[in-house]
Amino acid sequence: MVRKQSDSSASRRRFIKVAGATGIAGLAGCLGGGGGGGGTAGSSGSGTTTLQFWTLFAGGDGEAMKSMVDQFNEEHDSIQVERQRQPFAEYYDKLFTAMTGGNAPDLAVFHTTELQRFVQAMQPLGDLLSSGASDAYVSSIWDQTQFDGSRVALPLDTHPNGLYYNKDIFEEAGLDPESPPTSFSELTEAANTIESETDKLAFSPDPYNLYQVRQYIAWLRGRGGTFLNEDKTSAEFGDAEGTALGEFYGNITNEWGWDRPDATENRGTKAFRSGDMAMTINGTWYYGVLQSQDFEWGMTQPFVGPEQSTDLTWANSHTLGVPAGTDKAQAATEVAEWLTQNSLTWGTDAGHLPAASGVLESDDLRSATVWEKTLSTYNEMAQNGALAYMPSTENNQDYQRPVNKAIQQIYSGQAEAADVIPSAAEQVTSNLQG
Repeated sequence: MVRKQSDSSASRRRFIKVAGATGIAGLAGCLGGGGGGGGTAGSSGSGTTTLQFWTLFAGGDGEAMKSMVDQFNEEHDSIQVERQRQPFAEYYDKLFTAMTGGNAPDLAVFHTTELQRFVQAMQPLGDLLSSGASDAYVSSIWDQTQFDGSRVALPLDTHPNGLYYNKDIFEEAGLDPESPPTSFSELTEAANTIESETDKLAFSPDPYNLYQVRQYIAWLRGRGGTFLNEDKTSAEFGDAEGTALGEFYGNITNEWGWDRPDATENRGTKAFRSGDMAMTINGTWYYGVLQSQDFEWGMTQPFVGPEQSTDLTWANSHTLGVPAGTDKAQAATEVAEWLTQNSLTWGTDAGHLPAASGVLESDDLRSATVWEKTLSTYNEMAQNGALAYMPSTENNQDYQRPVNKAIQQIYSGQAEAADVIPSAAEQVTSNLQG
């Protein structure tokens, strides 16, 4: 799940300049209601339009998307999709280069929180969508996946964080394996019991040690704090609320002994998967990962941060968007609609909460094992408005890198929250205004 991006202002200015040019070309193609291509443009000469589709999915996600694309190709003669998987760690830099260099794919995956970075070189979909397309999606997810009121991508899912726990360790500690913690006080009681009664590690809030900013933002908002100001030009988390939440991460390893003071990449997920970690925070995709483990596990709502007054958890959505430079925009939009509305496999196999209403409410999904194990809980959180999406900025690394670094330093015992959280906030403000 590593994501590396260039954060230079020069790169952003170059993108905006180039994106503006490609955007104009793309828009010219869709004026008149038909959009670009989709018919014979880019076809093989046999009346079949072939689309290049970039994804970043690997593992269970990759297999599920392959299955969906294969099904599309089997059911369609006029359009064929060539799926090209790019490495996750390099995906957005490669896409950035392709979209600014005139070599963009016809269709691509974009996380909702990345839309601002790319939106100026994306094809507006309004005139290309089938009539009443918006009615096919869960309204809350549909609303979260537009940008400044403009529809530039279609939602495939929402993939929030949950609290995963090892039932075998709970039993070993004398805890009820069917009653995981639902609050900070319950987390404290369970983690302290596991720490004292077993030789296992009790809790890791980010098992990858790479994405601490995700749940930090959700828990900060849950305790009444603010991460960025309204126009996303300055950080607001360098105050007492943000610092107090930072201290929580330090206490986990350095005060309470729930985990080791070690922020080595992926250490927590290795410990959880090997049966040496009792509880961790992770996303919908963890369902597929845990199918191969030989211990009993459960999942519940992750509202276990300290001093929470509002229940919130990190969430994001995969969306499918059409780069403005393609001459096959109409065909690409048709594919995007089909894939996002025929996403049963995306739920049953990949474990994500489908954005299409018909799929989400289908008997096929709700009778599947994944629904009982995780998706019913994720759906409950989505229905209750408990999903907290991170800010979308020109370059999200402007805030993600400083916060991740600060929490890694706190977690590993190299720094105090009172020192690094305020300085991280200053760095974020500098980056956003740079």
